[in-house]
Amino acid sequence: MEFLLEKMTWREVEAAVGQAAGIIVPFGATEEHGPHLPISTDNIITYELACRAAEKTGFIVAPPINYGVCRSTREFPGTIALRFDTLKQLALDVISELAACGFKKIVLFSFHASNAHMTAIKEAAYDFSLQNRRTKIYFVSSADLATEEITKTLETAPYHACEAETSLMLFLKPELVQMDKAEDERPQTPPFLVSPTGKPWMRTGVLGEPTRATRKKGEIIFNAMTKKLTQILETIKNQT
Repeated sequence: MEFLLEKMTWREVEAAVGQAAGIIVPFGATEEHGPHLPISTDNIITYELACRAAEKTGFIVAPPINYGVCRSTREFPGTIALRFDTLKQLALDVISELAACGFKKIVLFSFHASNAHMTAIKEAAYDFSLQNRRTKIYFVSSADLATEEITKTLETAPYHACEAETSLMLFLKPELVQMDKAEDERPQTPPFLVSPTGKPWMRTGVLGEPTRATRKKGEIIFNAMTKKLTQILETIKNQT
């Protein structure tokens, strides 16, 4: 059975609704990732993880949502940030339409882990669930995919355009990584300040140490995340 919704006809979707374990909606973000990674980094990683895990578990993958709430990276060229309410309404509309198609289990998956971004998606799921108890909505983020193997593999904690993300991109799309331009940076933002952007304190747009990244680390991290996401989807599939 085809598992990518975008490649299916409406008749195939109609048949798949009763056969698939559910559908997973990938949420990415279009934002700067330092001078060495493309602005599509979150979208690429999100979609690759979703597709690999879905294919193993009988889930269908919906077309990805490639924009999200990006606050600390606003004002960097290339970052296209949605407002909180825009993402919430977009997520709600997508959930509602998939439920109308007949899907009974909808998994919202985001690799982009901005607090506001994730909260907007979860609020949409909550609002939908208040009105519709027959369709079950789940939310999974990259934070749920952390494992001891990943911690042991990385030399530094994962943040943004960091060792982890750069390693993943070196494994998934090495032709898009410009390692000769990678710079380490750990910007310090003023405590307690609420700001519409972190750009004044971010010289490169990096939070972490991408110079420590390697393709091998990326392969280990990606396989560990895929395994964890697969386990989560299996748990969801088996829920009644």
